[in-house]
Amino acid sequence: MATPLIIDTDPGVDDAFAIALAARSPEVELKGLTTVFGNVGLDLTTANALRLLAHLGRTDVPVVKGFEGPGGAADVHGADGLGGQALTLPENPRGVQGEDVVRFFADTITPDTVVAAIGPLTNIAAALDAGVEFPRLIVMGGGLGIGNMTLRAEFNFWADAAAARTVIRKGNPLVVPLNLTQRCIADTEFLANVDPVLSNLTGTYRAYLAANRNLNHSDHEEGILVHDAVAVAEAVVPGSLVLKTHGLDIDDEGALVEGKYRVEVAEDCDWPALRAFMEQRLSV
Repeated sequence: MATPLIIDTDPGVDDAFAIALAARSPEVELKGLTTVFGNVGLDLTTANALRLLAHLGRTDVPVVKGFEGPGGAADVHGADGLGGQALTLPENPRGVQGEDVVRFFADTITPDTVVAAIGPLTNIAAALDAGVEFPRLIVMGGGLGIGNMTLRAEFNFWADAAAARTVIRKGNPLVVPLNLTQRCIADTEFLANVDPVLSNLTGTYRAYLAANRNLNHSDHEEGILVHDAVAVAEAVVPGSLVLKTHGLDIDDEGALVEGKYRVEVAEDCDWPALRAFMEQRLSV
């Protein structure tokens, strides 16, 4: 039986890889995409989610519009969130299936559902505050002593620090932090091999590649960081990541700090094997 999966997302270039991975993995049944502000504003992340599903031939998957916030990371993901390529993707005839994201979670989540949250945690926190329970919640975000918005705060947690705090305290999440994802580099060979599936996104990841090259990854091999796909891989194949329990909390900056809340943190993986798995799923 395929595991029901909901992805809470703010597409976003690395979100596109994560969504494609889930859409092409028979281990999971993609029950919906819920959208949140983040890499760009909510209207654009929602439009991008719809177009990505149409591009992947998955118009059966509903898209539910979540919460707006300040946004955005256009300097990395382009003004449209997809490196200027969003309008090359097809329109999705299904359209948005609703705007009550908390109700969608409440109505859709079953005891075996996994939710992968790969954007700011505004939607997830609102659902937790409304009493929704998440049987398994995988969160891409945070960093243990490192950040990419400040020295200590990662973007998804920094974008809504209060929501991140709620999720750490109430959500019993598995956190996939920068400490791991910054070691997971999809190199140019990988990008060339996934071209058959993600052909219309060639310009997207090339723009993202250029942005990453201009940031702080010059000491790494050339490639892009597929933060969100690493988190979704754990949803598709549990045990892909090596976990350790930490006592954590979130400060006002959105940084992970020592605290009393027990949180599973992904600390390691066999990246060559995981990279090969992603490449196989995204190139057939």
